[in-house]
Amino acid sequence: MNTITDIDVKESFGTIDVGGQIMYYKEVGTGDKLILAFHGYGNDSSLFRFLKHQDFTVISFDLPFQGKSVGTKDRPFTKENLYKLVRHFLKEKGVRKVSLVGFSLGARICLCIAEHMPEHIYNMILIAPDGIVHNRFYHFVTKTSLGNTLFRNFVKKGEGYLRLFSFMNKVKLLSNSKFKFASQYIETEELRTLLYDIWMTTSPLVPDLKKVDQNIKKRKIPVHLYVGKKDKIIPYKNALKFKGKSEQIKLHLFERGHNLLFFEEVRGIVKAWLFRTYSSSKEK
Repeated sequence: MNTITDIDVKESFGTIDVGGQIMYYKEVGTGDKLILAFHGYGNDSSLFRFLKHQDFTVISFDLPFQGKSVGTKDRPFTKENLYKLVRHFLKEKGVRKVSLVGFSLGARICLCIAEHMPEHIYNMILIAPDGIVHNRFYHFVTKTSLGNTLFRNFVKKGEGYLRLFSFMNKVKLLSNSKFKFASQYIETEELRTLLYDIWMTTSPLVPDLKKVDQNIKKRKIPVHLYVGKKDKIIPYKNALKFKGKSEQIKLHLFERGHNLLFFEEVRGIVKAWLFRTYSSSKEK
């Protein structure tokens, strides 16, 4: 592992084999409180560098096919692989509990950890969270034969779909925000292939929401949801549904869209809550 120093908080990086997926990760800080962070689609581990703090160790990952991670097409990222990843860093850092931070797709990954390893979670921050309601379209294209066939056809013949989406946008059947969001990820065959590889590789990482809810309540895990009222990708009504009447889940709404973590105001609030919850804790 190579190490560099930024001001007074150490930064390092490394790779780890996760069930055949070689995942790159960044480690910021040397504190005795551990945070594991997972980014969203099209991002990488640098998204969480703002969380550096002398009392914490923040480990953020480049998910398969993103950032500097090497994706393996025939090796899905399973829940079992994810649990091994978490246990590895719990053991390496000598701690019993961890804070989880996830943005978009990364939030879905955090929920999978909460499904199986709630006893090891100190708290969770989920930002513009994917995975908090069942996504029928995602299930169709990644879990069914017909859906997957159509998905692969879309990768090869995406120009036709683009023309269709453009027409739907013009006649107001598809909003400008969704059209722009979709276009940036499907404009070329290379981008569509990347979308296919990422979606298929992470398709096993769909949480059992009933079990997650039970675990949050039973273990009294503090969960904070940060959601944009103008988010057209993950509508804030999904967060309202996920929260329900749970006292453990706190909902924070912003007059923003999906990319909440690109705004300093949101980053500041995330840091303030996360670091404050540890101020009087000696949990290890």
